[in-house]
Amino acid sequence: MFYSLSEVIIIVFKTVEVLIILRILLSWITFPATMGFRGFVRDFTEPILKPFRIALNVAPGIGIDLSPMIALFILYQLEMLVLHLIRLL
Repeated sequence: MFYSLSEVIIIVFKTVEVLIILRILLSWITFPATMGFRGFVRDFTEPILKPFRIALNVAPGIGIDLSPMIALFILYQLEMLVLHLIRLL
């Protein structure tokens, strides 16, 4: 089974988007962040979310972190741009 380049790009972007959404949901549950899957989700999404936190100047411990929502919006726009550029080739 072979995937086209656009299908691979969609799979990659959707996987990252799902992990960001999982991070949001897991942040509502209190248990150690180093536990298995939660630690994996945190470690995978932190490099994506950290630039947005820095740009928004979000301090740790503040109740509302908008960086995941902004990251999801930017990732979606980036996905559409990449797919559009691939279709132009």
